[in-house]
Amino acid sequence: MFLSPGFVITVRQGGASELRGARARLERRPELLESGSDSALSAILNQVVDGYAPVIGEVERDIEQLESTVFSGAVAPTERIYFLRREVTNFYRAVHPLLAVVATIERSVSEQLLPYLHDVHDNLALVNEEVAAQRDLLTTVLEANIAVISVEQTKISVLQNSTIEQLTKLSTVFLPLTFVTGFFGQNFGWLVDNIGSLGTFLVFGVGALVIPCVALLVWFRMSARRRAQVITSS
Repeated sequence: MFLSPGFVITVRQGGASELRGARARLERRPELLESGSDSALSAILNQVVDGYAPVIGEVERDIEQLESTVFSGAVAPTERIYFLRREVTNFYRAVHPLLAVVATIERSVSEQLLPYLHDVHDNLALVNEEVAAQRDLLTTVLEANIAVISVEQTKISVLQNSTIEQLTKLSTVFLPLTFVTGFFGQNFGWLVDNIGSLGTFLVFGVGALVIPCVALLVWFRMSARRRAQVITSS
């Protein structure tokens, strides 16, 4: 905005708020127009600050949706939370510097316009507090979402470990049978010449099963003792 005693020029970039409402309000209050360009400045600032309220409402609804998703135990899109927080941060950077600008203008306008600028300053301060609170709340939501993701990953890891444990036990059960099958499946001379009866087959077969089973039982007991010692020491 370029301000002069006789005119006010506004420069807007992108999609900005319409200023027709500010002009209409001034035309309905001719006594304010007597203050010159300061009245136009006050009306424009009021129009801009009033335009912040719908933005805050939309952001508030987005945050409530994210909160209901995260705190229900589900995982919210982290990218959505991050980009919403960045938008709120940019909004804060646009709102916060205006506090000093409005405070400076309040010290230079006429007494007639001072109450209107006080209202603008109060509304702007309220918007600034709400935007700052939304930014902090989004930080909390982002941290909570990361915690939910960590819990889900932990559950998946526990499930995978349980599956691997079951498969390991199953393969351990079949290990003696695999040993016996491999032993009797060898066609070397000694085995063919010495195992020619049912009794000999049972001796070698049962013995081949008992020895690995005993070894596995001993190993399981030693592992259980070591785990118990670790738990006791900790």
